[in-house]
Amino acid sequence: MDLKQKFPDLGLSPRNLWNMNRFYENYYQKDKKLQQAVAVLQWGHNLLLLDKTQSSDAVSFYAGQTLAKGWSRDLLLNAIKKDTFGQALKQLKANNFGQTPPETHADYANEVFRSTYNLGFSGITEPMKEL
Repeated sequence: MDLKQKFPDLGLSPRNLWNMNRFYENYYQKDKKLQQAVAVLQWGHNLLLLDKTQSSDAVSFYAGQTLAKGWSRDLLLNAIKKDTFGQALKQLKANNFGQTPPETHADYANEVFRSTYNLGFSGITEPMKEL
């Protein structure tokens, strides 16, 4: 009641206050990267992450993807439902790029080899395996 009187235009419903408390409890003593990632997200995105994710790693992943790709809440919800975080963890790397080159080069090399090639100019019409 005191907050409503002092800040009448803020929309301080009991439900919103509980959500603010959950936000504080979940992110107050987490690592700085996670705090920064959720700090720049819209409130609706943060509520979705609070409701739908279990781990700090998942929140960090989805927050980073939302910022990088400009996901709306609907796209974020679809990504969570598809478990893109779990899929990213399961993705097998068939190389030793993580051990040999520096980390920044390893990520780039993995992305290059994961990309598809368009060989239509060569007249190849059937799928081929690289040997």
